[in-house]
This record gives sequence, structure tokens and C-alpha cells, in this order.
Amino acid sequence: MPRFSLRPLYSGVTWRRWAFMILGGLISTPYVTIAMFLAGSLGPGGSPWLPLVLFLLALAGGLAVTGLMPVVRRLECSIALEMLGTPEQPGRDTGWPARLRAAAWFTAHTVVGAGVGFFSVVIPILAGWIFTLPLFGQMSPLALDEGHWWALPLMLVLGLIPLLALGYGVVGLGALAASAAAWALGPSPEERIAAAERRADAQAERTRLARELHDSVGHALSIVTVQSAAAARVLEKDTEFARQALQAIEESARTALEDLDHVLGLLREEAGGDKRTPQRTLRDLADLLGKTGLEIDLHRTGDLDRLPAAVSREAYRIVQEGLTNVAKHAGRVPVELRLAADPGVLDLELSNPMGARTHGGDTGGRGLAGLGERVHVLRGTLSAGPDQDLWRLRVSIPIPKGST
Repeated sequence: MPRFSLRPLYSGVTWRRWAFMILGGLISTPYVTIAMFLAGSLGPGGSPWLPLVLFLLALAGGLAVTGLMPVVRRLECSIALEMLGTPEQPGRDTGWPARLRAAAWFTAHTVVGAGVGFFSVVIPILAGWIFTLPLFGQMSPLALDEGHWWALPLMLVLGLIPLLALGYGVVGLGALAASAAAWALGPSPEERIAAAERRADAQAERTRLARELHDSVGHALSIVTVQSAAAARVLEKDTEFARQALQAIEESARTALEDLDHVLGLLREEAGGDKRTPQRTLRDLADLLGKTGLEIDLHRTGDLDRLPAAVSREAYRIVQEGLTNVAKHAGRVPVELRLAADPGVLDLELSNPMGARTHGGDTGGRGLAGLGERVHVLRGTLSAGPDQDLWRLRVSIPIPKGST
């Protein structure tokens, strides 16, 4: 059972909402004046109800036409947000459904506000009159004398009733206005759907950027680890190999920094972020393989340069992540990479000896999970696992017809 409380009556929210409705009453003043003038001018000589009908029609018509104006909707949004706390996101739709909702809101705001303003003046006067009844015998049979001692507390109670009714009426109307403002002035259903789609697209883009950063930086760090270990072992015996390894470390680190700057620029929504650092594709495969420090046997068939940009970009990242996993889990072992661009499909296979350290296991990384996400987006298939003494990664990505 709800508990009776006086707290809403002195809440700041209630007083702001009361001021909002009083403002609507003030706005209604010229409309009421014009409607009374029209009703008085056209009403005489007909039915006694004609002036009232003309007054209501003129008032409702004037308010509705004004409410259809986009500028009125924007003003009502600002006022409602400041005084009601809603809608948090004003609607931008200028179609007729949105304009009709705004017109209904403006009409209700002014009419209800006029009523609240009227009762805000009349009820305190009525309450004051009731409070003073026992003090003036000429005004009431309940004169304050020895036989009617109970009149004063009775009149105090009776005088509080209309004041409480006014206060709780404002509380209820304010809550109703706050809930209706989101419907009348907030985004339309179409705008909400579009906003949800934009949020989903933004989240998908951030997920893609996270994968890009994981693949690029993770690959670079793995190559740095492999090349530095190799250089340390042959530093005194083969200085030329050590020099090449250090050069590969430098290039890998520079590439990782470029990718990091690119991704951070996109996350900061800097202008021209995509143009500053183009995304790598299979056209950059030779550069990628040359920095790994691994012995890679590459077999490629078909025209890889004519693949769709999305397929070529993701295939590059898949190869990059696959080589990163080799360096991380198997070390410096020979790798065989096959790329076949057949009509309608791109097949990618990467295999290597398992070595002393096996693939898989809980390493805390997201390598295979990230590969799965990339392949899933392109509606492809992926398999990865041991095959006798080899670790084999197979990926098949469909190519839309007419793309090659």
C-alpha cells in the first residue's frame, strides 16, 4: 500500500514542473483573448452554445497551427529539458507525425497550464477565506464563541484540503508531462532505430579496430622476439645476419607504431585518419613475409591483386596473425603458406612443424578468436589444429561474383 508523504509538495522538481505549467498558461493568454473576441463577434444571434463552440474551435485551432511550426517544437524541447528534465535527446524528425505530436503537446501545455494557473490563484484565495470564517460571525454561522470552539480547527482542516489537492494535482500533472514529453518531443521510432544502428556500427568499428591493433602490434612484438633471439645467438659468428635481424626489428617496430597511430587517430575521430595510413592488403604480403625472420615457402595461384578490398585486407591480417602464432608457439620453424584465388573463393592454408612448443592451450590471447571473427564477417570457414606433426590453419573465404 503506498504511503502518504508530503515530500513531493516541497520538492524542487515539483516547483519546476509547476513553473513549467504556469509558463504554458502565460503563453495561452493571447490565444484566449483572440478566441473570446472571435466568439463574441460571431456568436450573437444564434444558438446560446454557439459562442462557446466558436471559442473552443478558435482556441484549439490557433494553438494547433502554432504547434506545427518546427521552431515552436525546438523551443518546447529546450523548455521541457530545462524544467522537466526530458527529453534528453530532442527529436530531429520534421515529418508530419512528429509535427502533429508537437502540436498536441503545445496545445496540451498551454491549456493545462492555463487551468493550473487559474486554480493556483483561486484555491489559495478559497483556502484563506475558509481559514477566516470562524473569526467573522457575519460571514458564517460558525461564529467563534463559547459554543463553537471546534470551528477554528475544523476550518483549518477544511482550508488545507483544497491546498493539498492543488499540490498533489501539480505533482501528478508534472509527472504526466515529464513522461509525455519524451513521446511528443523526443526522437521518433525511426530516429531511435537509426540511432541504434549508428551505435551498433560504431561498436562494430571499434571491435574491428581492436582486432587490427591486436594483430599488428602482436605480430610486431612476436617478430621482434624471434629476430632478437636469433641475432643474439649469431651476433659474434654472423654479423651480417645479426644486422639484417636488427633491421627487421626496426622495420617491424616502425610498422607497429604506424598502425598504432592510425588506430588511435580513428578512435579520436581525427579527420583524414583513414587516408593518412592506408590499410594493408595482400599487395603488401612480400613486405610482411620479409620481416618475420621465418623460413616461409610461399605458393600462390590466381590473381590475388584483383581480390575485393575487404577480402584482401582480412586475408592479409589472417596471414599476419597466423605467422605471429607460429613465432609465438613454435619458434623459428619452416612455414608453408598457400594462397589460391579460384573463381568464387579464396583458399588460404598455413602449416608448420609443431616444434617443442605446441599451438593451442590457454595463453590468454585472442589470436584464434580474432581470426574466427574476421572469417565469420566474410561468411567464410576456418579450421585450425594439429595434423600429424604439423599445425595447420585453413581458411576459405567466398568471393562475390563479379568481384574478380
